[in-house]
Amino acid sequence: MSSTSSSKDKDAGFLEQVQEAVDAHRMIAAGDLLIVAISGGPDSTALLHALVQLRSKLRFRLRAAHVNHGIRGADAEADAKAAAAFARKLNVPFHQHRADVPGYAETRGLSLEAAAREVRYQWLESVASRFRARRIATGHTADDQAETVLLNLLRGTGPRGLAGVPPVRGRIIRPLIGITRGDVRRYCEKHQLTYQTDESNQDLSFARNRIRHEILPSLQRLQPGLVGNLCRLAEIMRGEDDFMSEQAENALRGAASQRPGEVGVLLSLFGALPPALQRRVLRAAIARVKGDELDIELERVEALVQLALVGRTGAVIELPGGLRAERTYGELVIAPAPAEKALTDEEWLLPVPGEVSIAELGFRIAAKRSRAKRPPPNPMAALVNAAKIPGPLTVRSRRRGDRFRPVGMRGSVKLQDFFVNAKVPRAERDRIPLVLSGDGIVWVVGHRISGDFRVTEKTRRSIRLEATRL
Repeated sequence: MSSTSSSKDKDAGFLEQVQEAVDAHRMIAAGDLLIVAISGGPDSTALLHALVQLRSKLRFRLRAAHVNHGIRGADAEADAKAAAAFARKLNVPFHQHRADVPGYAETRGLSLEAAAREVRYQWLESVASRFRARRIATGHTADDQAETVLLNLLRGTGPRGLAGVPPVRGRIIRPLIGITRGDVRRYCEKHQLTYQTDESNQDLSFARNRIRHEILPSLQRLQPGLVGNLCRLAEIMRGEDDFMSEQAENALRGAASQRPGEVGVLLSLFGALPPALQRRVLRAAIARVKGDELDIELERVEALVQLALVGRTGAVIELPGGLRAERTYGELVIAPAPAEKALTDEEWLLPVPGEVSIAELGFRIAAKRSRAKRPPPNPMAALVNAAKIPGPLTVRSRRRGDRFRPVGMRGSVKLQDFFVNAKVPRAERDRIPLVLSGDGIVWVVGHRISGDFRVTEKTRRSIRLEATRL
């Protein structure tokens, strides 16, 4: 066989894999309009090129969309220009949007990564709605799937986390989900497709990048087929999770009474359910009141199971989202928690260097300049990045709606939910000082700093904060 024939076979194999994913998950129907999210990187570049090759055969239409997140300066501008030029070369209508992700992250109390994801998908959905597109295609690959499964596993997850990234979620489709990143790059090389490289993908301060560049390669030396194995695991768990979720919804309908703003789970019927369904029924009950299942930790669910089975009447467990569960005579009631009143609305200035004594909270907090890079082991001390703090520091107690991004977490959380998950007694929460820069929480004293102010190896100046009780 000639090298040309072999090359064509490889190309056909790539397109066949894309079409197999499209067919297997019913991603596209004849006449559909697709919005293809293109970053300028190799995955989305290969995706758009492959879909152009398939559009006549599958009878769909394409538009390309690019978001400049306003984070990477000249590099981001170069990405936008490259994406526009590539779409123009393929004769695909192109749309682009420049966003202020740093500003959005600050306003919403999110990490840059979480804010960029929210902004990107919100805009893609708006473009899809504007042109009445049925689908939005993204360039997630099998490697992305494997990384997600492994990341969720390391964080401690159940079947839903092991199910990874679904091939179809709402309008979002992922035609490359069964194709490896290596095959994507080989496809780009064969067709001489140039693409941009995002240097932030090399930053090992992000957990996903450590998985990608350190952990997965090490595990692949032990098990070369690891990516495929993790993708198969995701597929199996996705099917089992869908089945169990359906069973849980059916069980909840039979074992719960729903009233305005709350759900009551009937204890007599709940106790007869298998343990696996008990956990899922409680998650589903919380989701009905809360609106989603985010931030509902396994430990909290296990505590709810015990409260429902053997708890005393009147006992209460606090839940994320400002909810609580109370055991009544015959029901476990999930409802919004009564509003809490803050101890004080006063704020105190914390000079750097300097200190402030706050009798109302019972703490003295000191700040001094430092060049240290290693966080202190004492939970009553913290090290933060001085470059991220342009103005004065202030101290206050919590307020309704406070959010921050605890270091080590990808997204932001409500401070109320953080306290619940950290098992901080309700009576203590109003007296925990918060150190702030502007409106951003820098340090929840005695607990966690915000990831937005963390010290890295590149940090040149830091601030050491220390709290002592009066």
